[in-house]
Amino acid sequence: MKNQQRGILQIIFLLVFVALLIRLFPLAIRIAESAALGIRQFWWMILILSLGGWLVWVLKKRNSG
Repeated sequence: MKNQQRGILQIIFLLVFVALLIRLFPLAIRIAESAALGIRQFWWMILILSLGGWLVWVLKKRNSG
């Protein structure tokens, strides 16, 4: 199987899997929606945490050399 065909097949499988999960677990969709709303309200906290993670990664990479 070629890489392009394999990639398309993986994307199709992922979409079918997500659709199946949405169909079987509507509660999970409500939880994901509320989490998305929470992320929208606390964007600044997520920004600070991601910047801190980036800083730790950079310092760790710089000190390992």
